[in-house]
Amino acid sequence: METQGAVGAIFLDREGEEIAHYTSLSGDEMKLMGAHYGIVWLEIEAMVSRHLAASAAEAIFAAEKGICLMRPVQKEYMVLLLVNPSEGIGQARRWLRWAAAEIQKEI
Repeated sequence: METQGAVGAIFLDREGEEIAHYTSLSGDEMKLMGAHYGIVWLEIEAMVSRHLAASAAEAIFAAEKGICLMRPVQKEYMVLLLVNPSEGIGQARRWLRWAAAEIQKEI
């Protein structure tokens, strides 16, 4: 499935370490974003759990390089998608849900 306007995607473990990625940016830049937003995700997850007694299903951030969407895959992994800010996020959200479901099948 192709996502128009995608800048990159990264599959991360719980600590924000890259497992696999694709990007039009430099690989190191995408890995750094993954590590940074991996930490942010853990904080969001902790707040949602503590204050709402629930779990976070998705997060969307406005980043310097574009719009960053994140979704967990089981408890141990997450997928991060970066899209151009000029693109709509509806298609990106569908792609992210699809990618998370496909990865879930492989784990």
